Amino acid sequence: MLNKKLVPVVVPFVALILLVATMMSVGAQPKPAVNIPPGDIVVSPNAQMGNETPRKPVPAAPSLADSRSGALTETFDGKSLDAWRGITDSPVTWVAQDGRLQQYLPLADEPSDLPVLFVSKDANYADATVEAHYYSTGGQPVGLVLRGSDQGYYRVLLHMNVSTNTVSKARIERVTPTRTDVIAEAPVSAFPGYALETWQHLQVSAQGNTITVSVDGSQIMSATDSTFSNGWAGVWTLADGGGASFDNIRIQPNAIR
Repeated sequence: MLNKKLVPVVVPFVALILLVATMMSVGAQPKPAVNIPPGDIVVSPNAQMGNETPRKPVPAAPSLADSRSGALTETFDGKSLDAWRGITDSPVTWVAQDGRLQQYLPLADEPSDLPVLFVSKDANYADATVEAHYYSTGGQPVGLVLRGSDQGYYRVLLHMNVSTNTVSKARIERVTPTRTDVIAEAPVSAFPGYALETWQHLQVSAQGNTITVSVDGSQIMSATDSTFSNGWAGVWTLADGGGASFDNIRIQPNAIR
């Protein structure tokens, strides 16, 4: 028989046990380490852009004008790329696809900010004009390189047009194994930056110690430097896995040593 004197004590005790069991069954969670203030969820206007905005097909690049004899020209029309080689510390490789030069990045690897070059393999150019068409879909730097060797090279760098600032969008750099120095910059009035998803023509000419750069036929800057006198030449961008394409690369020498 239940002792009525124990009822006032047993009932609260049973209730306490039921309360603890209920909390355990619903999984009571500790206080979060970060306090989140109350408020409405704000959805980014770009949140749905990834799958709903497909990249448009890349059109064919314009043709180059006729050249003098002795030029090394690559139009990526299915022929061998034996006259060229890639230079980079990244896992990116260069491939000729769809009539243009593109990067290939294995799925297991990540894009990087390392430079990736595509340059002449054997010829050693001194005074020469290097030109190419470029097409960017990602806004990364693009450009040309010349007079390259293990000691360094000259690099022409172009940035995308960003109308919200007045920082120079083009420069000539002297690159060595230990440092990079800017030796010339183009004013924004001369070159406001390249346009996305548009083929543009870039040309750099080296004559003696003078380097001159033009975009779409208009000179935008020049520099005087005698650090490098000869070497390989070609194009470059960042190893991001394919945001920039090149076509119609041509190296027209004044002399080959």
